[in-house]
Amino acid sequence: MVIDELLLKVVVLGTIILGTYHNHIAEADDSMTKPGCRSSCGNLSIPYPFGLSDSDPKCRIKPDSFRVVCDNSTDPPIAYMNRRDSNIQILDISVEHHELRVNVSPGRDCYGKSSSLSSYPQLSLLKFPISNTKNKFIAVGCDTSAYFSDSHGKFSFGCMSLCSNVSDFSNGSCSGIGCCETSIPRDSFGYEISFRSFYNHTYVMDFNPCSYAFVAEIGFYNFTAGDLKQLEFNESTVVLDWAIGNKTCKDAKKNNKSNMCTNNAICTDAENGSGYKCTCKEGYRGNPYLANGCQDIDECADLKKYPCEGKCDNVDGSYKCSCPAGYHGDGKKGGGDGQGCIANPNPSHLLEILVGITMGILVLLFSIGFLIIWLYKSFEFNLVRGCKNGFLLLPFLGFAIENWKLYCL
Repeated sequence: MVIDELLLKVVVLGTIILGTYHNHIAEADDSMTKPGCRSSCGNLSIPYPFGLSDSDPKCRIKPDSFRVVCDNSTDPPIAYMNRRDSNIQILDISVEHHELRVNVSPGRDCYGKSSSLSSYPQLSLLKFPISNTKNKFIAVGCDTSAYFSDSHGKFSFGCMSLCSNVSDFSNGSCSGIGCCETSIPRDSFGYEISFRSFYNHTYVMDFNPCSYAFVAEIGFYNFTAGDLKQLEFNESTVVLDWAIGNKTCKDAKKNNKSNMCTNNAICTDAENGSGYKCTCKEGYRGNPYLANGCQDIDECADLKKYPCEGKCDNVDGSYKCSCPAGYHGDGKKGGGDGQGCIANPNPSHLLEILVGITMGILVLLFSIGFLIIWLYKSFEFNLVRGCKNGFLLLPFLGFAIENWKLYCL
């Protein structure tokens, strides 16, 4: 039994090691761009429907927001959204989550000797809205009211931060004392940052000459006292949502030629902004915007992510896991309802169980027989006593019957 369990663990461990190696090779073969199209700019991978401005127009779709400009004058080259002078540097493009990460500049409203450092940035996006679930609007200062105004003039909001000395606040807290933050509404396609100071920082000039405000991905910023004197970064990371066109999935499916969701892909409507998104079905991965871009995942090649004890068989869109001889169960472990392989009971243990069950039944039958005999004797005893006393007493029935004529032999 112990040897069987040891062999099972060795088989599973070897499969995990070899599977991980095979998985790295499989990932390397996954293509995210059209054939013949450049797939990167410096350290940035550029998946279709995005494409470089200097490549074949067929390498990307038409809206300018999907055009990437690669500045090769730097080392490594830097990618920008749409135009070089947009100054919106692209850090990451995710097809799976339909997100872009870009760098933007914070706003500064400075007084006294630092007044020349003031800047009031604007961000204008052609197509992609700022993620309302992944970002926050943050302001830093002790005499600060900062405002986020929609670039289309639809709405404006902000937050206020006040304090009188450095002992008023604690690091890491953006609660309105030294730092404040607020959520960003849906369908925000750009902004202008503006400020208001109540006393022009007169009473806090020695430790806070400027007010700062910026949009940042949740988790990017952690407030510290030193930021009141000088913000420690010149750019913040912002997450943008992207989708295809202006149609819903229902409308897009009416025209197979324009519908960009390919085989083994599903369509969902954009939650932020307009358009639709294509994602690979469960059990598939790749680029759902390319022909045959969603490829079956070989779960058996990555047993860390898809645990399997015993024999793993990859099937289209899923996998099967059968237990080795001497074990039973579904073989899958750690995910869903999988309980893994369970060792079959030892035959000697089965015999012990059967003997125990048999003895239990015999004891039960003996107890029932003893109870029947006791009840019969009790009834016989009371019947005889009833003959002598003129009435019949049945204690086990809970009542007495008088004036019976009893004939005793």
